[in-house]
Amino acid sequence: MRNTLLVASTYLPPICGGAEWVAWDIAKRLADRFEVHMLTTDEGSAEIRAIVEVHTVPRHKWLPITYSSIYRDKVKKILKDVSADIIHCHMVLPWGYVLRNARTPKIITCHEARKPNQIDRYFMKSALRHADVITTPSKWSSEYIHSDYGRQALTIPNGVETEIFRRLLDIERNDNVVLYVGRFTRNKGALDLVEAARALPEYQFWFRGSAEPVNVGRQGVEIPHLPNIRLIDFLPDRHALAALYNQATICAFPSQYENFPLVGLEAMACGRAVVATKGPRNGFSDYLEDGREGILVAPHDIKGLVDAIRYLMKNKSERDEFEKNAIEKAAQYDWRIIAERYASLLEQVMHR
Repeated sequence: MRNTLLVASTYLPPICGGAEWVAWDIAKRLADRFEVHMLTTDEGSAEIRAIVEVHTVPRHKWLPITYSSIYRDKVKKILKDVSADIIHCHMVLPWGYVLRNARTPKIITCHEARKPNQIDRYFMKSALRHADVITTPSKWSSEYIHSDYGRQALTIPNGVETEIFRRLLDIERNDNVVLYVGRFTRNKGALDLVEAARALPEYQFWFRGSAEPVNVGRQGVEIPHLPNIRLIDFLPDRHALAALYNQATICAFPSQYENFPLVGLEAMACGRAVVATKGPRNGFSDYLEDGREGILVAPHDIKGLVDAIRYLMKNKSERDEFEKNAIEKAAQYDWRIIAERYASLLEQVMHR
C-alpha cells in the first residue's frame, strides 16, 4: 500500500508562477510512488485530476489569516479526509503557516525571494518553527533561512523538463531576436530590458508574458510600444513555450532578485545562451556560470545589460560554445534527477 502525500500549492498550472509549476512537477512525478493529493485554490485541469486528487479552498486575500480562521474548518476537514502520511508545503506563506499545527510530518519548500514585511515575517517565523524539514531551491535562500530564522535548510534545486525544453531542429531560428519570458513587473527587470531595446534598435526584443493583475499583483508594468519590441501573449502550453525559446537568438532575464528561476534553465535546455543578473539574492548564479553558459550582469546595470546582449549577438562562435555548455548544464537539473531527491527526502522524513 502506498503512502499518502499532500502537496499544498496556492495555484495550479497553467495560470501560475514558477513555484506552482515546481509543486505540480513534483506531485506529478511522485504519483507513481505515493497516493498524491493537492490542496489548492484551483479546480485543476482534467489532466491534473487524472493524476492526483485535488482539494480546493476558495481563493481569498490575506491567505494566512483567512485560511486559519474563516476556512479553518474546511482545511481541517481536508486534512482529516486525506489522512496524509506526509505534507509538502510549497511557499512558506500561506500553507506553511496554515498547516503549522498539523501533526503529520511536514516539509516546507521556501520559494519566496523578496524580503517579507513585518507582518509576513511574523507568520513565516511561526511556520518555519513548526516545519520538520525546510528546503529551498537556491544556496542564497538556504543561507537566508539560517541567518534570519535560525533554521537549517536543505538546498534542492528546481528541475527542468528536458523532454519538453530541448533544441528543436524543425523550428526556424531568428538571428536578431532577444527573448524575455516572465511577468511584466519591475522586480523581473522588464523595464530595464526596454531600455536595452532603446539602446539596441538593430535587434528585436520579444516579451512573452503578462501584466494582468492575477499574475503580477501590484507590481505590473506596461511595456511601451517601440518599433523593435514585440509583445507575445502568455503561453500556457509548455511545448509552445519551448518552440518560442528555439525561435530566439539569445534570452535575457534582468531580474532584481530571484530564488531559483526556471526560465533560465528552460532557455539553456533549449540551447540558448542567457544574459541574466547576479547578486546576493539572485539564483541565476546557482546554475549559470558567467562566461560559460551566458553572461551575468548586476541588477539595474543597463550599460552592462546592453553590452552583454551586443556581445552575444555579434560573436556567434562564442555563442555556439555557450549554447553547447548550456544544454549540458541543464541536463544536470532534469526533473527525473530532482524528483528522485525529493522522493528520498520524503521517505526519510516519514520514517524518522
